[in-house]
Amino acid sequence: MRPQLIAGLELGSRHFTVAIGEVDERHQLIVRGVESVPARGVERGVLSDPVECVDAVARLMRQAEQSLSLRAPKVLATLHGNQIKSYNASASIPVPDPTTGISSRDVDRVLTTCRTLSLDYDRQILHAFERGFAVDGQSGIKDPVGLSGAKLTVELHLVTALNLAAQNLTRVLNRAGLEVEGLVLPGLATAEAVLSDLDRDIGVTLIRIGDLQTEVLLFTEGEVRETFLIPWGTDQLAENLSRIFKLPRVAGDQLLDQVRTLEEPSVRPEFVEGRTPQADIPLRVKAGSLVRTIPQGQVVHSVGLKAKEFLTRLKRCLDETPYFRESAAGVVMVGSLARLEGFLEMAEGQLNMPVRLGNVREIQLDSKFTLSASHTTAIGLLRWGLRRRLPAGTKPSGSAWLGWLDRTRHLLEEYF
Repeated sequence: MRPQLIAGLELGSRHFTVAIGEVDERHQLIVRGVESVPARGVERGVLSDPVECVDAVARLMRQAEQSLSLRAPKVLATLHGNQIKSYNASASIPVPDPTTGISSRDVDRVLTTCRTLSLDYDRQILHAFERGFAVDGQSGIKDPVGLSGAKLTVELHLVTALNLAAQNLTRVLNRAGLEVEGLVLPGLATAEAVLSDLDRDIGVTLIRIGDLQTEVLLFTEGEVRETFLIPWGTDQLAENLSRIFKLPRVAGDQLLDQVRTLEEPSVRPEFVEGRTPQADIPLRVKAGSLVRTIPQGQVVHSVGLKAKEFLTRLKRCLDETPYFRESAAGVVMVGSLARLEGFLEMAEGQLNMPVRLGNVREIQLDSKFTLSASHTTAIGLLRWGLRRRLPAGTKPSGSAWLGWLDRTRHLLEEYF
């Protein structure tokens, strides 16, 4: 059997990234390479210049083709921005013959009814997750097939996108010479990259802090139960720095990129061995003819305050969903903010829940390249595509041995 090519394209606000992998006859994914180019034609998650975007995507794919000697004309792509909306929906249907029991055809019919009745005319469904069934008012049923009842009800969690946004993105990728295999919520792709099956089974909350928005996905019993988006990302931190220190926006980005910790340095009046106190070590920014230096203590203090405000807002949102307290595996955070020293500890205190950093797990890499944190979502798209292509009941994995080790590690971390 010839290996199948699979490609994932993340259209971020700063970079476009493509990951290309192969699926062998044992359903194992081998990542052959990842390439990136600066983002063009996209502003705040919205297509602002389709021509520039087409050119950037085409250039990215040529670059990947030349460096990897692979061509993948079909891709899975992420869809960002405020055009994404998620909500819960439910629908009921009468069962034709209650005495013979509910059939799989009845289940398909109630699912179709729920999707159809709950969808606005200008939106399309990206993902639909089952939250549970009810038969004659008795809820908490995972699989109603074979049960007797007169009324079948389903509750779904739907992730939808504006039709025009999805169509415009698809058209741009088509013009770049690509066939779109599917559009995926970025947070769902990230979950594929960093979460284990054990995490999903016992319950976990994934928080992906992006440039423009934060995506929250809550898993229990192996499935997504709820998602929500918060219109807040690291771009707001850069804008805040620009406003406070009266800098151009590009200088605010430069300041934020130099921050490595949220732990404010202690200010001491005296010098230690002739060295400047840490709080006074300046951060340098340059924008055109403007060159300024700002004490890092002031920058860290500002970023830390905004990070605490965000975590407070996040906690209020999480307290509104019943699945958060079912996250036995705790909270997994992904993003550049999550990698700042001290942020995870701050999040644990604010959320009152164990928090850990999400890293790509159980992946086979081509020895020619090195994986970085910015590649997480693109790698997750490959895993998402692999899961879709597998026969029913088959789970994607690196190997059974790696899966066993991963489960053992989690159990040891939980109890010791």
